This record gives sequence, structure tokens and C-alpha cells, in this order.
Amino acid sequence: MKLLLLNDSPLLNYGLASGFSANDDIRFLPVHLPNWDNLFEDLMRTWKPDYALAEGVSISTVARNLFPLLRRHSLPLIYWAIDDPPDWHRMSRPLARGARLVLTPAKECLPLYQREKIRAYYFHFACNPSFHSPRQPLPEYTCDLLLVANYYTSYPQRKVGIETILTPLLRGEFKLNVFGNEHWLSNTDHYTLSQNIYHGYLPYARLPSAYSSAKIVLGLHSVTNSPTMMSMRTFEVLGTRAFFLTHWTPAIEGLFKNHVHLVWSRHPDETLELVRFYLKRDDLRAKIARQGQEEVYRNHTYHQRIESIRALIEKK
Repeated sequence: MKLLLLNDSPLLNYGLASGFSANDDIRFLPVHLPNWDNLFEDLMRTWKPDYALAEGVSISTVARNLFPLLRRHSLPLIYWAIDDPPDWHRMSRPLARGARLVLTPAKECLPLYQREKIRAYYFHFACNPSFHSPRQPLPEYTCDLLLVANYYTSYPQRKVGIETILTPLLRGEFKLNVFGNEHWLSNTDHYTLSQNIYHGYLPYARLPSAYSSAKIVLGLHSVTNSPTMMSMRTFEVLGTRAFFLTHWTPAIEGLFKNHVHLVWSRHPDETLELVRFYLKRDDLRAKIARQGQEEVYRNHTYHQRIESIRALIEKK
């Protein structure tokens, strides 16, 4: 298979691309480059891919120019609607109309695409064992609790996780490090972190080292009522064999077992109890972290995801 990826995001570069085999020809042409359209034309003259693939908002600003180019060269688009379900109306539906196939991590969106006569398939995030794996702990990331997440005001349900997982841990009882965008320092919600907790934006390449250096890795989800949609960090954290504490969602309970693969909390007080308990139990943290890694390596790798749709996309 010959596939043209229209973005070079970490999700594609470190994640999805790893799922293809050595026989597949995968190339990147990020549409955020200023001369992407000229590069696209040059590439079409020298190489004929079977598909182009884009994820989320990556093509939203160039869609008006991109879709005519795809049609001119008869190049079908696979659109990975990673922002389903909250952005289905605003983002996924209009972009999906220009795609040959839509992939969504939210099963509840499949009937919506069907209603629009858009071909869609369930396709979740996963991990890449060659990258999402344990690393040597580094002193600069050593801490009791680690959260790698951006602060968003556009996803109201995300505040459920913040209040459940993060807020009760801000009292200074633990060494807590938070990495993410600068909205943690200033936002319209007036929910801000102190400089001794917030440590800036973490380069994605450093993610496994950071996860491997924390006793407990915390997780937030922007969707709390989906049967399947959850943060991609879930699979990535577990892949690094880190102990993962997140807030309960039906999707988390649907794929993982509490106190077996990870641990979830339903209430701020429960979060405090869980953190205090597990920080004292290195043995249990190590056991659960190992079982979580085994689970995602067994059932949730990008190679498995690609193989699940290979026959579908090779048919065209």
C-alpha cells in the first residue's frame, strides 16, 4: 500500500505510521507547509499513492484547496475523525464529506455518518511498542504525580476530570508536575497552576522518559459519556509500563479493568485516598503497570489497528 500522510503530528509520526508493514510505502506531506500544494503536485507526478490520510483539524484550514486537488488526481482521502464526538457537527461532518472513508474512535458516531451516507469505520487510538515503552528514569522528571495534558476551555466535560483528578492533588501534599500548553497559567475559566507545578510544554519525544520517571501518571479525558472515546494518552501511558490513575468513564471501564490494568476514580476524595494508598505500595503499582502494558501490547497496538482495516482499504 502507498499512503500519503497529510500531517507530521506525533500521533501520525510516532503512532499510526508504525502500524504499517515494511512493504507499505508511507510518505509525509504536511499541509501546514507554506508551499504544500506545489509539493503535492510534484509528488503526484513522480509517485501515485493509493490514499491520502489526514486526522482531526489538520486539514481544516486548507480543505477548500485540498479537496479539488484530491479530486483532480483521483486520490481518495481517509479521514481519521479524532475529535469525535464533541466536534462531529463542527469539524468531522464537513471534512468527512470529502473523504472516501472515515475512521472514528467514537462508536456512537457511526450511525451519524451512516445517516449522511458517509462510509465510516470504528478505529481507536493505540500504542506503538517501539516508542511507547519503558525508559530510564530521568531526574528532571522524577515526581510523585505527573500530568501531561493541555488545558482546554472548549471541552466542558474535561472539567469533570480536572475536578476529580487534579484539583484534590493541588494542596501541596505531593510532588506534582504538570506539562502542557500555557493555558494552565492563564485561561478564561480562571483555573490556573502555580509555577512550581506547571513546567511548560513537554516535547513528545520525551514522553516515555517522563512517564517512566513518575510514580503515578494522571489522565484526563475530554469526553465522559462516550462508550468508546477516551484520551490517546491512555494507551501511550500503559505502553510505557507506567501506573495510570484517571477518572472513570464508560469507555475506560469498557476496555480496561480497575486495579488490574489501571486505576480510576469517581470522586475527588477517592482520588486522594487512591494516591495515598498506591504511593506506599511500590509492589502493587509495578504489578498493575505491568498488567496494563501487557493488555495494550496484546490488544491495542497500531499494527493491530491497521491490520483490522487493511482488507477494507485495499479493496478501495
